[in-house]
Amino acid sequence: MVTNPEKSPLMRSPITVILGHVDSGKTSLLDKVRGTAVQSRESGGITQHIGASFFPIETVNSLCGSLLAPGKRTLQIPGILIIDTPGHSSFMNLRQRGASAANFAILVVDVRRGIQPQTVESLRILVKQKVPFLIAANKVDRLPGWKSNLNISMAKSLRDQPPSALEALDAIIYDIMAELSHFNIEPERFDKIKNFAKKVAIIPTSAITGEGIPELFLVLATLTEQYLRTQLELHLNKGRGVVLEVKKEVGLGTTLDVILFDGVIKQNSQIVIAGVNGPISTYIRAILLPKDLDEIRDPRNKFENVDQAVAAIGVKLVAPNIDDAIAGSSLYVVDDYEKAEAVHRIEEELANILVETDEAGVIVKADTLGSLEALVNYLRDNNIHIRFASVGDVTKKDVYQASLSKDENKLYGVILSFRTNSTLEAIDEAEKHQIPIIGSDIIYRLGEEYQNYEYEVQKQLEQEALKGIVRPGKIKVLPYVFRQCKPCIVGVEVLSGTLTPQVDLINRENKKIGTLIQIQDKGENLSEAKVNEQVAVAIKGPTHGRQIEEGDELWVDVPESHSRRILKEKLLSPTEMDALNELVEIKRRTANKYWAL
Repeated sequence: MVTNPEKSPLMRSPITVILGHVDSGKTSLLDKVRGTAVQSRESGGITQHIGASFFPIETVNSLCGSLLAPGKRTLQIPGILIIDTPGHSSFMNLRQRGASAANFAILVVDVRRGIQPQTVESLRILVKQKVPFLIAANKVDRLPGWKSNLNISMAKSLRDQPPSALEALDAIIYDIMAELSHFNIEPERFDKIKNFAKKVAIIPTSAITGEGIPELFLVLATLTEQYLRTQLELHLNKGRGVVLEVKKEVGLGTTLDVILFDGVIKQNSQIVIAGVNGPISTYIRAILLPKDLDEIRDPRNKFENVDQAVAAIGVKLVAPNIDDAIAGSSLYVVDDYEKAEAVHRIEEELANILVETDEAGVIVKADTLGSLEALVNYLRDNNIHIRFASVGDVTKKDVYQASLSKDENKLYGVILSFRTNSTLEAIDEAEKHQIPIIGSDIIYRLGEEYQNYEYEVQKQLEQEALKGIVRPGKIKVLPYVFRQCKPCIVGVEVLSGTLTPQVDLINRENKKIGTLIQIQDKGENLSEAKVNEQVAVAIKGPTHGRQIEEGDELWVDVPESHSRRILKEKLLSPTEMDALNELVEIKRRTANKYWAL
């Protein structure tokens, strides 16, 4: 933490971002060091917003303990700022923002699950952004036969493990190495590396026992200082940062939680950020810094009030006219002559994220700009159209927009709300117009709930479309005769499609055999029979042994107008389409070659 640039070290704190699959233990690793429990207070146990913690160099030295060779020079960096990013793929954009501002990264891998889809995404980001990283092979305490040792180095712990546990660990690391080879990355277990400039270190860790955490911080601090000295040179230019959250604090009013990743920010500095109605320009009244080791989202103690702060650090800013500020926005410290350019940058940023069209699509609301961007990207990746997307609570206007979408396409008559509330007016209007407001604190669950809604609506629409439609079906007469005629009752098997009562049946030569009037199974009447089911049917018209015999194949005689509609709109299942296609072939061969065209 630096508050006086004239007396600050020549190097600033490196920004390190933690990446990995959901539930891989990223925040838990930091919690082991912080001594807080941020993870337990997050929705579903999954980190949903970028968080930041500053680890002063004294803490790093204390963690590393005996691993620091006596007599060697001490580390020159003032500490390490760690950004804890969400692990789920929906937050790829937040991870990209973190990685692009990061000097180094920790990629966390659950040793029980290995490389997972979001791990691959994180790797692609790091490789694309050319961000150096190390790998924390976490949860080693869960390996079969592992002997846990509390708060010791991994080097000591490895010497205390039985052969079976070491073999299990080696197998996991080998699998990780094999997967990383696809990215032209050469990883190796940290204690076997001679040149860290050429190899990516894999450090086994446990967030539960603390094993491996000393090596994790030592390698991280040493590598950033040794290889990134140029990047870590302290700049005293005007600050740049990212707004993490907009919060109301008792006695302070509206505040901004900000990651300052470059330059200096001072009390009374002019800043430009994004707001609900466009760029906001304001002046800083107070700068509050969290105490060392605190998580800026969830501090255990009060903040310190300072005159200025130097990157890289997490700060809380107090300023007027920021009630409409949008979390996730870029922040620029400017002079009057630089203001116009910063405003233009913010306008471009908003234009790339906010959505407002006249097309049919879902309505999207989120609590922050980053969350909104993540949700919009998720929906677009899943080919879900968006009519309107913005930051803030669900309002009556949003319900009106959803009702317009519903008029055009019932699948889109819904509001997706991520971590936002709904006004009373909005709730009343939603009930009136039957507009569901689907809310969740976790984006991928919100997506799943919408997919469930979409499935139910689609099924309802299909059922409505099928009202009055004769369903195609094909049956085979079995060697079971319960009554020869008036009506003929026989056993049949449904070969394809769906069999329903009150339909005419024809044979391969397009000759009407009779009308199916009833379906039974074990004495109970059925409304339909599906493919592969064997049932008894009553057919009015034929006599068994004359018009119908064992082994005959019969088709439901679907009217031509019905067939044409089904073929055009593709309303039915593949097995029903199979039955219909055979019927069409019979009709065109025996009656009209243009039948159902």
